[in-house]
Amino acid sequence: MTDHRPDPDALLAQVQREENHRKSGRLFIFLGMCPGVGKTYAMLLSGRQHQSEGLDVLVGVVETHGRAETLALVEGLPILPRQKLEHGGHTLEEFDLDSALARRPDLLLVDELAHTNAPGSRHLKRYQDVLELLDAGIDVCTTVNVQHIESQVDIVRQVTGVAVQETVPDLILDRAHEIQLIDLSVEKLIQRLSEGRVYLGERAQAAADGFFKEGNLTALRELALRFTAERVDRDLEDIRRAKRVSSPWKTHARLMVGVGPTPFSESLIRWTRRAAGRLGCPWMAVWVERTQPLNASEEDLLARGLALARRLGAEVVHATGDDIAEKLLEVARERNVSQIIIGKADRRSRWRASLNDRIIAGSGDIDVCVVRPLIGRPSSRINPPPAGPIAASQFHEIGMVLVATTLLTALCWSLQRWTGYTLPAMVFLLGIVLMALRVGRLAVLVMASLCALVWDYFFIPPRFTFHVSDPEDMAMLVMFFVVAISMGHLTARLKKREVAERRRQIETDALLRVTQSAALAPEMEKGLTEALRIINSVLEAETALVVRRLDHSLPSEVHPASTLRLSSQDFGVATWTYANKQISGRFTDTLPQSELTWFPLQTATSVMGALGIRLNRDAQGLDFSRRQAVEAFALQLALVLEKEHFIQAVTHAELLEKSERLRRTLLDSVSHELKTPLAVIRAAIDGMGETANDPYVVEINTASKRLQRLVDGLLQMTRLESQIVEPQLEWCDVHELLDEAMSAAGDALKHHPVRTEIAPDLPLVKTDQALLMQALANILHNAGVYTPEGSAIEVRAFHAEKQLHLVVSDHGSGLPSGEESKVFGKFYRAPGSPAGGSGLGLSIARGFLRELGGDISARNKTGGGAEFEITLAAEFLTESSHPIPGLVSEP
Repeated sequence: MTDHRPDPDALLAQVQREENHRKSGRLFIFLGMCPGVGKTYAMLLSGRQHQSEGLDVLVGVVETHGRAETLALVEGLPILPRQKLEHGGHTLEEFDLDSALARRPDLLLVDELAHTNAPGSRHLKRYQDVLELLDAGIDVCTTVNVQHIESQVDIVRQVTGVAVQETVPDLILDRAHEIQLIDLSVEKLIQRLSEGRVYLGERAQAAADGFFKEGNLTALRELALRFTAERVDRDLEDIRRAKRVSSPWKTHARLMVGVGPTPFSESLIRWTRRAAGRLGCPWMAVWVERTQPLNASEEDLLARGLALARRLGAEVVHATGDDIAEKLLEVARERNVSQIIIGKADRRSRWRASLNDRIIAGSGDIDVCVVRPLIGRPSSRINPPPAGPIAASQFHEIGMVLVATTLLTALCWSLQRWTGYTLPAMVFLLGIVLMALRVGRLAVLVMASLCALVWDYFFIPPRFTFHVSDPEDMAMLVMFFVVAISMGHLTARLKKREVAERRRQIETDALLRVTQSAALAPEMEKGLTEALRIINSVLEAETALVVRRLDHSLPSEVHPASTLRLSSQDFGVATWTYANKQISGRFTDTLPQSELTWFPLQTATSVMGALGIRLNRDAQGLDFSRRQAVEAFALQLALVLEKEHFIQAVTHAELLEKSERLRRTLLDSVSHELKTPLAVIRAAIDGMGETANDPYVVEINTASKRLQRLVDGLLQMTRLESQIVEPQLEWCDVHELLDEAMSAAGDALKHHPVRTEIAPDLPLVKTDQALLMQALANILHNAGVYTPEGSAIEVRAFHAEKQLHLVVSDHGSGLPSGEESKVFGKFYRAPGSPAGGSGLGLSIARGFLRELGGDISARNKTGGGAEFEITLAAEFLTESSHPIPGLVSEP
């Protein structure tokens, strides 16, 4: 038999997606192949349709581009005023995110998802505004063209020759509730362009001569159709899995791509993302850190590639080692990768195996896909350093080389009458090795060439000429030059490795000291102060630490260990970082106008606060290695703060447990001690005979009944908390149950007519009649106490879907708004409650019902009053049930 049980991992992923959808707003995307196909028009039509259905629809931002039909659709829809920003002496208008969040419409229309916001906005990109709106629970309709999707950028550039600058990560499209393709034939689009319905004036002619060529539009249309079809395939596969239908497309693939400091990494990452989207499988990006340090340009390329991988949803893995092929294969085997994506090399060495050859040779059962990548955009963040200081540094090193060569030549010339011409070669080699420890590769190359020439001119016969007559001397000269260059190169390489290892050791040592200072300090305040001091010294920066309160909110002041005092604007950036769990501030795309770069103190379970770093004002950016160090420091601080939080929580829980144990012991003792005197008082009152009508005796009787009810409640609560309640199931009649409950409610129902409505087809129910009766009696007593005299109380009983439902309704003032679930708490009393109650009745009722496998809920009725509903899963006596003696009528 074929096992059609669903995949547990797929079920878990589906549950997580549904949970995320419930918490956030829904995203509706209108996708087109290029401008002019009617995306904005379709979005406005959809908005009008939702408005006619009664939804609060708001136009956040719409770009009409002067199109009359689009302007006509905007009329009649409420429009959010745009935010005005001053930049460079000009006033710019931009989408007002804060006003949209405060307005909270049911549906917000936001045009041009890939738009870049004006300077001074909270986010660099409009899609980041949309993500914040979705996280706030607001539904959003938006538009985007296929060429702006990050994973499609390389294909668009290859087809059209246009490098798209404004992109949207694929992750935001994965969050979409619905993607609607707005399709238009190429002929009709070109006709619309010629009629001026896409662009106006000279802009339309420029578009026709450039981007809007028939070949480009045909390729873009095919790209949009294919992207939408792949999306439909994934949605259909999710539906089939949810319905437990065996899917022929089910895959267990896992893709891996290597990321390095090359301009080809971005293209390989986008290709892998597209492949993973088609296969519906996870993927990861791996970068191997070597001992050889990277220059500024390489660090920028690597950081940009890793940022793109994270933005597209990859799992980023970090490995360390000099053998890149070996480390990539090691990670692939550890993570159960099914396919490795590598770039196709333009050149292959004849003398050594290339990286691709080594990966393919060692891949074994792992598939290797060789892709021809496209070169990415050149680095735009790293400005080339000025030429003056670099040239001066190189000239200084070359000057040192000239001086050293001169001194070595003088030394060898003074010894040449005793040594011959072979010893100078050894002296020169020794000098090259020593100088390689202090100067760069260019200076080493200059010294090796210069020493070879000096040795030939001054020492190899015939002297004072560059001519070498003996073939052996010529061979020695060539070998000298090769050995000198090789030794100098290797020595310089070892020096760079030493510098990199020293830097890594400094960062590791600093990380260890931060952890020890914060975690092992006897006082947390002193430990954090020392930890921030270490971070400041390593990063050569100033820091600000904001730690959350116990109620998970941020304070209005920084931690005392901070070396910075923040403005209200900086606190706003810190709050955004804490709430959104993302890096923001300076050198980022979110709130870049801040003077600090903020990192969330995030662990696997929670966010403990935010760490702000302020570098020197002259800093060009947060380079890759420094960013990695800050993230490591932030993680360690977060783990230490989380540990302290757990310690406080455990201590608090222990105190609560001790106090609760003491309270239970006290209540149990008091209730038992009061039970005997109360029994004596009740017996004395019952034996008074004619004097029982005396007003004082009546008052004593009423007070004793109230006290008796309180003692009974305390005893029942003690039974529940001691977990000694054992239901005794038996067949019972709901009519008798209601009669006993009303009798047990006592004088509370004396001035209230009780109307019962029992379904005629309600059979006998198997439950613990005593527990259910007491729970119902407590609810009736509560209704009698909290409603005006003379008001009716209704009780309805029915069964549905193997559950017994008992509904108690009254005509009082109802429950306080927002307190519906709190009324079942122990000792809870609503504001304005009459004197004499203990606040235990409803809590006991819920406890008894849960022991029976049921529960109770409370709500306010629309016409006034409160309504309590008991829901109890139970067995009912039907014709198929076993007959019960004495309950079955004879024929």
